[in-house]
Amino acid sequence: MHGRVREKNKSVYIIFTSAYLEYILEAYKVKTFDFLPKPVTIEKLESTTIRLFEDINNENKKFISIANRIFINENDILYIQKDNMKAIIHTRTKTYTNYTSFSKIEKTLPKNFIRCHKSYIVNTQNISNVDVKNQTISFENKSRCFIGPKYKNTLMEVFYNGNFNCTNYTKSGIN
Repeated sequence: MHGRVREKNKSVYIIFTSAYLEYILEAYKVKTFDFLPKPVTIEKLESTTIRLFEDINNENKKFISIANRIFINENDILYIQKDNMKAIIHTRTKTYTNYTSFSKIEKTLPKNFIRCHKSYIVNTQNISNVDVKNQTISFENKSRCFIGPKYKNTLMEVFYNGNFNCTNYTKSGIN
């Protein structure tokens, strides 16, 4: 079975765990990230998890943790929306909901994420269209979020300084 996982995705991280040490050879054959003999202790699991995140981050992939159980590649995030006590993370293919403080999420994000509205933070790397006239930001998947008056100047400053790749923008609006 593990060989089939590797056939589908050669870069997936596999952590093998078993009470039978003879399975170490099997784990080695499918190039696992780690082998954890049972019973797995919190210390061993924590050590493996830390090494896993260090390895992932060394590949220039950054992940955002949602409720300590879902990890989203930050490059896939289009925007994050505040809805009362919820933060809704919109990605290219899926939407995730997390009950957390919007400001708490904002503090953990890299510089390519910018607040554009009191209820929206955008990933500037995924913006496809900025419409100043209608105060909207669009993305490849046709989803949109809004530009708030309080945040408009900061967003435009980022654009003018060339800090994101918007494909459709003119000073009078987007074509």
